[in-house]
Amino acid sequence: MLQGWTQKDLAVASNLSQSAIGNYESGQRLQPSSDALIKLTRALRVNPLWLSTGEGPMVNTGYAESSPSVGEACAPPPWPFETVSYATYARLSLQEKRQIEQVLAAYIKARGE
Repeated sequence: MLQGWTQKDLAVASNLSQSAIGNYESGQRLQPSSDALIKLTRALRVNPLWLSTGEGPMVNTGYAESSPSVGEACAPPPWPFETVSYATYARLSLQEKRQIEQVLAAYIKARGE
């Protein structure tokens, strides 16, 4: 909810199945595997201890400041759009994504930023 993502958006961002996300959310599956926990904490940018036990701070304060190790993926920033889901964007072709990026860059440039 903090990211404004649907289950499908979180599934895409974490590279887990939508049914797995639904099972965690509904309580049908209580504890994610260590691999799934890592994927979820990276996608959501939360503290692994908090996500797995509810203890400690929710936000992993050092996460944004630390650079990833070699071979370690960087978590995506929070999705900024309210009317377009990340899952919908992810289904676009590379060419369509580049066109959107160019339009956004031109808009920002026109604003003088």
